[in-house]
Amino acid sequence: MFGAFSIGKKAAKYGYKKFGVPGAVVAGAGGAAGYAAFKKKTKSAVKEEIDDDDDENAGGGRPGDEHLSKSP
Repeated sequence: MFGAFSIGKKAAKYGYKKFGVPGAVVAGAGGAAGYAAFKKKTKSAVKEEIDDDDDENAGGGRPGDEHLSKSP
């Protein structure tokens, strides 16, 4: 899996080849920040999806489990 450091490093190398040192700084920082923002956004989207699934199944369980929760 790629991390923010390796993405930033690859972007900096590309920016350096195209535009020199200023390009390396801008591309490296932009690549790392973009990856971090993407990771945060996808993580929150997955968390919302899991929370929505939990809300739908809140009273649930399997249909035949009602008798297990009742005390004799």
